[in-house]
Amino acid sequence: MTSDMTTATAPSPISLMPHQQQIHDFLVDHPFAGAWLGVGAGKTLTTLCVLQTVRPMGHILVIAPVAIARSTWIDEIEKWGFPIRTKSLIVDENDRKLSKAKRLKRFQEVATDPPTMYFINQELLTQRSQETKLITPVPGAVPAPTVSPEATAILGLLQARGPLGRDELIDEYRALVAGNANNRVPAKAQIRAWIQELLKSALVTWEAYDCRTCSGAGCGQCRFGLVDQLPVRNINGRNTIIWPFPTVIIDESQGFKSHDSQRFQALSTVRPAMSRLIELTGTPAPNALTLDTPILTPTGWKPMGDMRLGDHVIGSDGKATEVVGVWPQGDKPIFRVTFSDDTFVDCTEDHLWAVNSRSRRGKGLGPLVIATGDLKKRRSRSRANNVEVGLTDKGGAPRWTTPTVAPVEMPSRDVPLDPYLLGVLLGDGHIGHTIDFTTLDDEIRQYVEVALPQGMQLTHRGYRSDSKASAYYITSGKRGGSLPGPIRGAVPNPVKTALRDLDLRGLRSWEKFIPEAYLWNDENTRIELLRGLCDTDGSSKTNRGSTSQFSTSSPRLAEEVTFLIRSLGGYVTQRVEQREGPQVMPQGHTSLMRPHYVLSFGMPANPFRLPRKADNWQQRWRTKERAIRSIEPIGIAPAQCITVAADDGLFVTKDFVVTHNSLHDLWSQIYLLDEGQTLGQNITAYRNRWFTPKMVPGTTTPAKWIPTANAETEIHQAISHLVMSAQNTSLQLPALTIQDVNVTLPPDLLQAYKDFKRDLVLDIVQTYTDDGKLTQSVESIVAANQAVLTSKLMQFASGTLYTADPDDPATKGRYEVIHDKKIEMTEYLVRNNGGEPLLIAYHFKSDKEQLLTRLRKGGVDAQAFDGSRDMVRRWNAKQIPVMLLHPAAAGHGLNLQHGGSTMIWYTLPFSLEHYLQTNGRLFRTGQTKPVTIHRLIAKGTQDERMPSVLAGKQQVQDDLIQAVSGDFNAEQALLAALEEEIREDLHDLWASERV
Repeated sequence: MTSDMTTATAPSPISLMPHQQQIHDFLVDHPFAGAWLGVGAGKTLTTLCVLQTVRPMGHILVIAPVAIARSTWIDEIEKWGFPIRTKSLIVDENDRKLSKAKRLKRFQEVATDPPTMYFINQELLTQRSQETKLITPVPGAVPAPTVSPEATAILGLLQARGPLGRDELIDEYRALVAGNANNRVPAKAQIRAWIQELLKSALVTWEAYDCRTCSGAGCGQCRFGLVDQLPVRNINGRNTIIWPFPTVIIDESQGFKSHDSQRFQALSTVRPAMSRLIELTGTPAPNALTLDTPILTPTGWKPMGDMRLGDHVIGSDGKATEVVGVWPQGDKPIFRVTFSDDTFVDCTEDHLWAVNSRSRRGKGLGPLVIATGDLKKRRSRSRANNVEVGLTDKGGAPRWTTPTVAPVEMPSRDVPLDPYLLGVLLGDGHIGHTIDFTTLDDEIRQYVEVALPQGMQLTHRGYRSDSKASAYYITSGKRGGSLPGPIRGAVPNPVKTALRDLDLRGLRSWEKFIPEAYLWNDENTRIELLRGLCDTDGSSKTNRGSTSQFSTSSPRLAEEVTFLIRSLGGYVTQRVEQREGPQVMPQGHTSLMRPHYVLSFGMPANPFRLPRKADNWQQRWRTKERAIRSIEPIGIAPAQCITVAADDGLFVTKDFVVTHNSLHDLWSQIYLLDEGQTLGQNITAYRNRWFTPKMVPGTTTPAKWIPTANAETEIHQAISHLVMSAQNTSLQLPALTIQDVNVTLPPDLLQAYKDFKRDLVLDIVQTYTDDGKLTQSVESIVAANQAVLTSKLMQFASGTLYTADPDDPATKGRYEVIHDKKIEMTEYLVRNNGGEPLLIAYHFKSDKEQLLTRLRKGGVDAQAFDGSRDMVRRWNAKQIPVMLLHPAAAGHGLNLQHGGSTMIWYTLPFSLEHYLQTNGRLFRTGQTKPVTIHRLIAKGTQDERMPSVLAGKQQVQDDLIQAVSGDFNAEQALLAALEEEIREDLHDLWASERV
């Protein structure tokens, strides 16, 4: 790998597949071009063959996501014997991340290296200006007598010199002391202690300043990306970056879609110095959310990964809007955006938000559309323009707020009970053998009487001993209705029947919930249900505007009331009151005094019907909005974006958070290819030609750019000479067998699973040794909401269940083994695989640990994939009998097809992206054996529905890619012929991905 590619002997000719040859020829003939190929289509190999054909002079720079830049390209070069000298600007020769100092040194070595192919990730191409922390004297500060003389002297130095960095201050003070021959120069640690003394005494501050060399504009002293560190020379009166890479390859070029991103601006600056540029991508997609992010539709939540063209989602106006684009993004760095009500959304750094601020609203300005990466920038002290920046304002309060969704329109559904009546029963009702409720307000009694089914009436049963509240039975008025007696139940009670059908009969106060038919219903049903709940367990606050409260001991009911409020255009926060107990109640029984969940909320409509509460409620002029509290990186995960038809570009995601999408992000990627000749010299020209601005009401600020009627067709035609895609209809892969392997759970365990699914509570018997004695205890596992329940049910079906206490960090990662049925089946499949290597895709860490323990105990050398190139090599060399792989680690470009052809899905994921990408590690170009994929299905569990869920997630063909394909009609004919032969569900999924 050290030879010069311009002089070395070429490797043996490589036989490319037809679609690869088509791309090869196009890239050879077009020095500046894009190739849009799907998963496993051989983008890397095809491009390397292009380089071998054209023999470019000088350095080559490959810009790619970290995983691809670290291993994929180097692996392909080594595998095929390409005579290319390589060097990473990300990791060292041992695949360890380079320190900043070592990376900067490699940047400097580029000028003296022989022709080399360098690899760098997109984030290191350029970096924003790094702020400098300076110690600043507080104006007019006078040290107290308790401050040491040395600290006082340091303060005097600062007051004379102005703000200094800590190391600068230490050096200057040591030099000052050294100038006096009678004083001993103090150690640096001692000076740091005196500086800390000044900080504690509030005599100095330690603040962030822009670079003193460039004032934050960006220079080699404060920016440490590749472009930032390259030498600059004056050429023809202009400062010009000396760009040493005539050939540039951008792998996953959608990372340069933002026209105002620093990475795009840096690359466009050096674009004139390039002689060849190749862009590779699966799709030129816009910003994205993680695949498991719920998106609100008129009939329920739907994961982002399940969205399809033509689906309908809820827009910011509460109305349904059509999905007009679906854009898979692959693995991306993910950031968690957390709001003031403790909700959060996980998205990419480029994901857009429509936000406003207090100061902007005060000036009558509408919202801005800002990317996540820009929102999270720190406020710069020296910035002196009119644009608000930074996540917080000067007082440290959150700056940005997102709009609140209008009341959501949902289809009307028939319900068995009046919603107000159900709300009262959930609030102050007893839902047991008898159906009754208590109230202090005669108006509630009247409302309930009107809401009762025909033939039902209220029977006063007396007063509660601890209050003046009246108690009422709901009966038919005939003996045997709901009253005690020897012929109880002889007269049908439709209220009791309805509650039984809704699974509410017999629930205690802390177990109550709102049935789905009421949650997902029209606005009137939801508001009347909320009024019944708030008339009984709610309160309105005097002189607090529209701030109201609702309290319950049921965590599930609290979550679902939160859903109601948000779906009606409200804002809600929750706190938990831990009431002391047990306590003896006035009636003589003992109460456990369970925690109470208190919701504080505001909404546009009056949530009360009861006059004494309704009259106390006042509507605010504006419902409170969510404020963005923090933005933090949480790792790397697959992501996807959708484009919606709504004029404002907004749609509703988890917890009714309103977020944004974008449609016109193609300009920057094409600009890098032709410097604006096709789509315009700048983004303004592009917009003016093919888009119409949608203004923020009352302003001249565009909220969104809407494509004109013929924009899509015209743009496709305009770029057809710059980009090429090839349908993989000619791709010949070996046979693929998908086999669902049933795993049977014991009857008692299956019943426990069903009870857990119904009750959200599971009791686990734990056995441990205490002072040498075998002891057992019972621990309850509670699923706080539907999302937690889904995860717990997945764990249950797989065999382990996490039991960690979220309030006790010491229990993090703790789990109990529920059964070993899947492990038994896995071991059986391993031992009957003919000694061939086998992949196991797992979901939970607990499953990985149990699998490794069981297989190793049985003499099987099982290893967990660590992401290293060395482990990929050993697997492909068939040196690893069994390798455990998490789907999140099976990212783009990971080639495992040479090490084996059999895989076991221990737990099927909900993510189609994870499913396809993981299967694609074996079932891809270069696989020589038939591929077998076993999917373990625990009978009677949600495992059974996963194959059909995945089969239904057929991805939409990308019109843009089809428009720039070669012989499209011929490819479509081949595609149709091929689809007739496909029967397995994975083939159907693969067919949608083979662009």
